[in-house]
Amino acid sequence: MPSAEPTTPSPLVFWSVAGGDLRRRLDTIAQLDAAGVDAVLLAHESLAAADPILLAGAASRRAPRIGLIVALSPWLQPPFHTARALGTLDALTRGRAGWLVDAGPAPFSSTDDTARWNASGVTDPAELDRAAADYLTATAALWNSWEPGALIADVDAGQYVDPARVHVPHHRGEFFAVRGPLNMPRSPQGRPVIVARWPQGATDPDAASAAADLLVVNVEADVAAARLHAATVLLELTGTAATAPPRTTADGYLFSGIDDPALYGQVVHTVLPGLLPHRGRGGLLRERLGLPAPDFDWADPTQTPATTARARTAPARTAPARTASATTEDPA
Repeated sequence: MPSAEPTTPSPLVFWSVAGGDLRRRLDTIAQLDAAGVDAVLLAHESLAAADPILLAGAASRRAPRIGLIVALSPWLQPPFHTARALGTLDALTRGRAGWLVDAGPAPFSSTDDTARWNASGVTDPAELDRAAADYLTATAALWNSWEPGALIADVDAGQYVDPARVHVPHHRGEFFAVRGPLNMPRSPQGRPVIVARWPQGATDPDAASAAADLLVVNVEADVAAARLHAATVLLELTGTAATAPPRTTADGYLFSGIDDPALYGQVVHTVLPGLLPHRGRGGLLRERLGLPAPDFDWADPTQTPATTARARTAPARTAPARTASATTEDPA
């Protein structure tokens, strides 16, 4: 068991949930919620495994406070469907949804209705990165198509929405096209928290990293580079490394690969109480992570998370080194 107490503020703690049947995953998420973990990352391991969005929806009532971040590949469905699914999850969880963007090569993929491009068999990293950036631009434009307050629901006036506050992004990029607007009101967070993995040893971000609110790094040496592009950075600890979290300049930790029941029990019952003393939780995931509300320009509904991420000149928050104790796509 580690010997030192954590400094204040206490670090963020995320947990990657993968493997096991549906009941076991739901039980794990509920236990982590009770332990005070800030968010779980729900993997999409195969088409035969539980859909992470469905898993998050099922977990939302049993785990009423924890953030629910789903891993989704951009290549499995058109941008419209991803934007709607994640917006629905954000509404269902009352603002606790996130998206781990998994933009690596895919053995198969979907396309938008224009059938302009398909990721199947594409292995060129540069092409995949450009496609990911275009996909993220399209989803951001859809989330941004409804302003706050656009839903009026005024029975007496016979008006459901304020049409001046609903925008048509009409995005047409190199790879994807979408007209919009999204056929659902703006979700509680405006858009889900965007999470990506920082490429180890990189000095420049890929498309997913540039768009992210939160970045995960594998080694401490990458924290400084990642912090130039995201407000929040987590250090991933795998397996037994989670029993003794090291000092870090990151904002917290992502625990992953903790499959052994004995190891799981040790981390939950011995390590987490030292990391999460008297943690106040609940509310929007963005607020819990210290992230600002999406600051898109309504005059330009195609503005993307990457636009604002690249515009940052300093991290949105700093953290001291910590020592831890134990519808159908509408073509443009």
